[in-house]
This record gives sequence, structure tokens and C-alpha cells, in this order.
Amino acid sequence: MVLQDQVVFVTGASRGFGEAATLELVQRGHRVVATMRNPDRDGPALLAGAGAHSDRITVTSCDVTDRASVDAAVALAERTYGRVDAVFNNAGYGLYGPVEELQDEEVLREFDTNVVGQIRVVRAVLPGMRARGSGKIVNVSSLAGRISGPLLGLYAASKHAVEAMSEALRLEVAAAGVQVTIMEPGMFASDWQTTSLDVTQVVREGRSRMQPVVDKALAAFRERAASRPGSRAVAVALADIVELEQPLPTRWPVGDDAQQMIALRASLTDAQWEEAMRRNDGYRGVFLRAVDEAR
Repeated sequence: MVLQDQVVFVTGASRGFGEAATLELVQRGHRVVATMRNPDRDGPALLAGAGAHSDRITVTSCDVTDRASVDAAVALAERTYGRVDAVFNNAGYGLYGPVEELQDEEVLREFDTNVVGQIRVVRAVLPGMRARGSGKIVNVSSLAGRISGPLLGLYAASKHAVEAMSEALRLEVAAAGVQVTIMEPGMFASDWQTTSLDVTQVVREGRSRMQPVVDKALAAFRERAASRPGSRAVAVALADIVELEQPLPTRWPVGDDAQQMIALRASLTDAQWEEAMRRNDGYRGVFLRAVDEAR
């Protein structure tokens, strides 16, 4: 059985997973409060993409690093539709570069967006969900929330934090009728690897201690991403979660790579996993083999 005509609050709806999810939801007959940092710039393109379903989208501003902005966006959703049935807690970004070369402000910004940003949204929607005795919160993690790797250590750390926070939240709100699930997308061809991927200042300025290796691995990362499917698989998974009338699982991996790598990691010791990464044809293997060669 599926739930019909749900009101879904989507963060980061201007592009990537958030945009694709918004379009999939309205095509299935749901209503979406599509939030983004710059609705004047990005909203018209989203509405145009929805075509005849654009009347089911309310576009509004929301910066997840600003509590007042989050509270105002959720209040607008509840005034407009009377409720928020589900949340796609999607806003976030990746940060690429060696851990030892991160600046304090880069670390704080990554966690403020990817982790605290989700908590701000959760805090804003839960009173209404508790009052109604129902609701779904989909916190977006990543394959990186289960498996870390070189040069994306801080991003992985933020997503590991999302996983831990979401596991606790799930238990805390279950008695109120609110369900929490952790979406874990693998690698997809989206803006995540291009416009939304932040590169650390040291790497950007060409001052990394490992600059040639870092550049080589980044090129391999983006090449691999370009060969992957687009964002629609994530959008379909999100819409399925919204419509599902059965209890949600704790985690919802999306993508063949996520499914396979999570299973592989669980089957190997730490030493076996590190050796497997060295043989990997993706950016992890490119980085580790280049480091070994440089010794």
C-alpha cells in the first residue's frame, strides 16, 4: 500500500538529488515545499522542469546553517499546507582534501551544513509531527557514511555523524509515530562532484604537500562520477520511502556500488579492506598506488 498526496519538505532542492526528488514527487501527485538558498535564481528552472505539475511546488528560501531561515521555511510549509508529512533532509556538500591540511573554518562549515543543518530541520518539523502522531524524516547520509577513504575524510566524518545522530533520533521519536531512515546514496553523476564539491584552500591554491597525487586522484574521482547514473535513482528511492505504508528500515542504501561496497567492507578485516582499496580502480586506488610509487 502507498500513501497518497503527501506534503514533503525538501532541502537543497535547486539541483542534484533535491531537484530530482522534487520532480519525481510532484509527478506522483505529492506536494513539495522546495527549499533552496537562492530561490530567485534557481526556483524558475525547477518550476519549469515540473511543467504541468509546477502548481504542486512551493519554492522558498532556506539556508540550513541559519536557524531562523529553517524555522521560517517550515512555518511557511505548515501555513500553506497545514502539515509536513515527510522531510528529505538533503542539503549538504562534499569537501575534498587531505585531513592534515584542513583549515578550522573548513571543518566547522562542513559540520555546520551537513550535520547541524540536518538537526535544525529536524528540530523545526518535529513539533508538528509529534502533534499529528505521524511523519517521516529521511536524513541523507552517503556510502561515505559507512566507508571512509583518502581525501574525503572530513566529508565522511560528517556523514558518519549523520548516521550516529539519525540512529539515536529514530529511537527517540518512534513512540511519537515519527519514522527516521538514513538514505545512503553511492556515487551518481550529479553536481556533487562538480559545482557542489568544495576543494580545500590548500589544494585549490596548489600548496598541498601531495599536490600531484591529490590532483590525479581528483581527476579519477570526477571521471568515475561522470560514468555513473544520474540522480533519478535517488529521487525514485525517496518517493518510494514517502509512499511506503510499511515501517521504514534504519538504512536505505541506493545504488549498486553502495550495496556492493557496504557488503564487501563488512566481510573484510581492516587490513584486507585497505589492500582491496589499493587494487580498486577508483580514486581510492589511484591515490594509494600513487602514494606508494612516490615513496
